[in-house]
Amino acid sequence: MQNSPFTLRTDIYPEIDPSKLKGSLVGKNALITGSGRGIGREIALALSQAGANVCITGRTEEEVNSTTKDVLGLKVAKAIGITADLLKKSDQERLVQEFRKQLGSIDILVCNAGTNVFQPFHITDMVEWWHIMEINVKTHIELTHLVLPEMRDRNSGTIIYTSSRAATADLPWTTAYNCSKTAITRFAGTLQVELDQVQKIEKSIENGIVLFSIHPGEIDTQLHQTAFPEKTKKEAPYVIEFMDKISAKRPHFEGRLPAWTCVWLSSGNAIGLKGKYVDCTRDVGEQLKAISNK
Repeated sequence: MQNSPFTLRTDIYPEIDPSKLKGSLVGKNALITGSGRGIGREIALALSQAGANVCITGRTEEEVNSTTKDVLGLKVAKAIGITADLLKKSDQERLVQEFRKQLGSIDILVCNAGTNVFQPFHITDMVEWWHIMEINVKTHIELTHLVLPEMRDRNSGTIIYTSSRAATADLPWTTAYNCSKTAITRFAGTLQVELDQVQKIEKSIENGIVLFSIHPGEIDTQLHQTAFPEKTKKEAPYVIEFMDKISAKRPHFEGRLPAWTCVWLSSGNAIGLKGKYVDCTRDVGEQLKAISNK
């Protein structure tokens, strides 16, 4: 764990209490990528509980359908499921078109789809290395490019990118993942500054679109189970030993933590943090106060 001046949080706490955020997203439409399982699924459930109509999407139809059924079971708002491979531009376009047809405009975009492999760089296949970059960076940027025009036209919208503390630390055995999370974090910050200027220059208005990158916390998901390929197990077992030692030292973080942080970020409470890297494992109220006091 990195040193931080902010209070460590592992589960729901007062600032992101669901009872306070209930109804805060009524009338909003949210698209969450990689939401068939894991953190994305938790985010979809939380956004729906807060009143948003949500679109669940992923590459695996069974997972997409299952999560969609669970969200609909909440009986709070609309939910649709669309299976799509975001590495295909045609699927991105179809996803956005279907979303607009069934739900309307996209008010909230959560770019959560991602992948990772723990493996020393010197034994990593370069095609596989760039594959991680494409999923974790390229798909998010291309989807943003598709969605941004409508947000600019109405001058409102929230975009959240799932980053990682890997963007702020030199963690070994995962160079592609670290680079991808650093890239998407810097993209969010840079695009925020650009939008703040271009909306004023081209439309003579104060920008109303907000972007965030988040560290969700080390949530136990299927990704952690599949991130050690056979090549790593055979040629670099020390990587697994190293990661096991790290895992044993860290707290257990609940999926509700990043999920309801995303609700909080989408509800208008976090304007002061726009463009920033937000650590979900640390008190967001304290992070906002620290920024406001600068």
